[in-house]
Amino acid sequence: MEEIFIPFCLVEKNESTRNSLKKVIERIFKKSPIFTTENGIECWDLVQKYEDLMIIVANYLEDQFHTEQLVKNIRESNNPNIRNIFIIFITSNSNAELNFKALQVGADDFINKPFLIDEVIAKFQNAFRIMHLYKTIQMRNKTIEELKEELRKDTLRMRDMLYLFECLKIPDGAERINRITEIALWIANEYDPEDENLKYLLKEASKLCFIGRLQLAERNISEIPTQNGYLKNEKMEKIPIFAKELLSFFRAYDDVANVIIHIYENYDGSGLPDKLEKSNIPLASRLLRVVIDYDDYYQQKKYETNKIVAMLEAESRRIYDFKLVVLLDQYLAYRASKLKVPTERSIELEELKEGMTLARNIVTDSGFKIASAGTLLTPETVERIQTIAKTDPIIGRIYVKLQ
Repeated sequence: MEEIFIPFCLVEKNESTRNSLKKVIERIFKKSPIFTTENGIECWDLVQKYEDLMIIVANYLEDQFHTEQLVKNIRESNNPNIRNIFIIFITSNSNAELNFKALQVGADDFINKPFLIDEVIAKFQNAFRIMHLYKTIQMRNKTIEELKEELRKDTLRMRDMLYLFECLKIPDGAERINRITEIALWIANEYDPEDENLKYLLKEASKLCFIGRLQLAERNISEIPTQNGYLKNEKMEKIPIFAKELLSFFRAYDDVANVIIHIYENYDGSGLPDKLEKSNIPLASRLLRVVIDYDDYYQQKKYETNKIVAMLEAESRRIYDFKLVVLLDQYLAYRASKLKVPTERSIELEELKEGMTLARNIVTDSGFKIASAGTLLTPETVERIQTIAKTDPIIGRIYVKLQ
């Protein structure tokens, strides 16, 4: 660690007093710079230029107003180095009230006139020791922050290497990760538009959402790892275990690693690796689980999207957070409404009319399905939906088929 020099600043008009104090400092603290100013105004200018820790010795007897203003400026500074400057007032041995006031206005210590050399040395040494300790802590904290930043950069480099490895080993890896990221971020925005941390976690965790599969043999890498919501065999059960072991090295990436590790927890507590349940599973993990399982089926090109959603819906509350499955369906409806030739559109609750056909399920916050996709609306159905929605809000939007 580099050598630490704590400067002194003497705020003293009297040349004889100034020289006496300088001699003490030069003899005891040989390498400490010494500044001199005649009043608090000049000292404050020096403090602002120097912007670092120092020890100020100011004559409180000569100019109380400017000295008190100097202390006020220092203690109210936004710069912690300035704010923590050690201030010693020169006061009078015969005026106990003045000594007490010196501490009240913000000084750290005082020395009395006439000077007792041993007292002056002891007070200066104490001030120097405190400033030296403060500076040492500062430098160590700076070193720790620099090491943390290096660790963070190393972690990101490892992340990027693993991401490239996923893209190479997982069929259509880059395309799938991009698709999963897009869907996950859309759902997150619908779930809570203000939760920026959730969006950050999803964006980062999506990049490594397949790393647990990297230990699979080539012939197994394209398989859907789950069956009826469970990891279907011993090989697949190693996916979250491998992810946990691999990500244990990501010390500067704990929050993201925690999301990836718990993707295969089940909502009912039967999943892996830690058998977490319900809200104990990180929200980002629950969300990614829905999207990844959907994408696994989608990638197989065996099922229509509405069939996949129905399969996930059937396992809501056992495997999945039901609200996230509903929001996945909402994402698919949103995409369908943006096609060149759309087949459905979103409407407000008040716009529901007899004769419309629902394109998507209508589900409330409590998980109650008011009406199913394909329902032809009657006056009674419209009234029922609108009545229930007043006390149990609908998740997302209402989609109807275009006539």
